[in-house]
Amino acid sequence: MRTRRVSRWAVGLVALGVVAVLIAWPSDPDPSAPAGTPTVTAAAPVPPPDAPSASVLGSLRVRTADAFAPYRRDAFGEDWDYDPSTGCNTRELVLIDESLVEPQVDDRCRTTVGRWRSIYDGITTDDPAELQIDHVIPLADAWRSGADAWTDAHRRAFANDRSSPDTLAAVTSSTNQSKGDSTPDEWLPPDEASWCAYAASWVKVKATWDLSVTESERDRLAEVLARC
Repeated sequence: MRTRRVSRWAVGLVALGVVAVLIAWPSDPDPSAPAGTPTVTAAAPVPPPDAPSASVLGSLRVRTADAFAPYRRDAFGEDWDYDPSTGCNTRELVLIDESLVEPQVDDRCRTTVGRWRSIYDGITTDDPAELQIDHVIPLADAWRSGADAWTDAHRRAFANDRSSPDTLAAVTSSTNQSKGDSTPDEWLPPDEASWCAYAASWVKVKATWDLSVTESERDRLAEVLARC
């Protein structure tokens, strides 16, 4: 039915080299962006694909002011996208991708059998109702980091991106609610063993989608990665 993604979390905390993927959208400021787009420092040259996470972190733009349009959650889509080729929405596809056993779904592509390990707290469950799909970069933070100037289509693509196992993650509802829209300087997973992988994923997604960071966010990520 599918090709299962290999999750950074599932393979453990070994692969800390992050690919700084260049996407098709331009990194230069959009002249049509709303007034008050955050001021950012010039980005360093993008490191080569095999660069470690710390080098990729150093290439991210650092915004020095938080001036952006009011956050609109619906600008990322009101619900998960539906994939007509599979009959599944993004939530169900992530659950299928991340199941530790061969998953089963009903005729409406609702997952009925599977087993998942929540990357944030290490809890394993067989009940998909206990899980929420987390945007590793919260949508509100993406908005503050540059997504406020994107088109709605671009934002929706980000919110449903399954091209990388770093963007979306099945986690326990309690940890997803605890995280909210926090950045790593405000929140890290309760399972400290996941910090390296979490920081690496955070950096990779920000680099891939050309999103900026704050100084405190960058500094906390650097502290975490220095211990990996």
